[in-house]
Amino acid sequence: MLLTNEFSPVPYLAPKPLLTISGHEGTVNGIAYLPAGGGLVTCSSDKTVRIWNVELGEQEGMAMEHGGWVRSLAVTKDGKRTLSGGWDKILRVWDMEMHQPIAEWGGHQGFIDCIAMSPDDQLVASGDSDGRILASATRDDTVIRVFDVENGDLILRLIEGHTEWVNSVVWSLDGSWLVTASNDRSILFWDSDTGETIGDPLTGHTFFIRSISLSPDGPKLVSASWDRTIRFWDIDSGDPIGDPLQHESMVQAVTFPPSGDFVACAESSGKVSIWRIPWCDSKKVIAHAQLSCPTISHSHCDCRHTNRC
Repeated sequence: MLLTNEFSPVPYLAPKPLLTISGHEGTVNGIAYLPAGGGLVTCSSDKTVRIWNVELGEQEGMAMEHGGWVRSLAVTKDGKRTLSGGWDKILRVWDMEMHQPIAEWGGHQGFIDCIAMSPDDQLVASGDSDGRILASATRDDTVIRVFDVENGDLILRLIEGHTEWVNSVVWSLDGSWLVTASNDRSILFWDSDTGETIGDPLTGHTFFIRSISLSPDGPKLVSASWDRTIRFWDIDSGDPIGDPLQHESMVQAVTFPPSGDFVACAESSGKVSIWRIPWCDSKKVIAHAQLSCPTISHSHCDCRHTNRC
């Protein structure tokens, strides 16, 4: 049966859980798929990072601990390492087989709210510095830092431009530019070599922008906001694509799958909605899942292929 409510004129299917995972003792702030069916990795306000078997819904191995709330994570493409950061202001690199930290770096003045690996993980092993870059943003100082993953050194000046907290960072597939989203309700583009802005900001959201993701099939972007909408954008023109998609509650996170034919959104109510992209035949919500925790969100940092003019 189709249901509607005052917040969403778009019809959607009644919620039905696809999978419920319990184990964290606090809000789940970040979630990412491990490659090749390796499961899920999550981070939480219970100060831990955990790995899950998605077939059984069970935790694998021991939890990996921080000294404060863990706000974000990023996984390398080979799935061997995960980076995490949060309120203890420390970036940690974890060996996913041993569940042990292999590196940690300080240097942030504020809480680490999002992180993103540069796309070519193969260059990490080869020692090529172009593949050993990590982008991160802190909540308190509105700047973006770029680190060398091998030694934790800053390799680019602090990137400044947003006027409020930076909530999401995305790296292009070739590593040449970054996209950021902020509480100042804008989306900005940056040259990752110089730290200079590229083009005009994307604007239209009426409340904090919490998450962004780039489409794998072309120069398009989706953004999620506390204004209870997600919006699609044409990056080349800067124009919105279609109308905003309404949600019942604030949208915490959004992500494209590798196929690029839909997006998954996490709401503050704990519900995950899956929408078809507007350049397909239908925009209906095609599934809902009620999660067992108050809030679940993507890590806000998702490396996807696109071209920026």
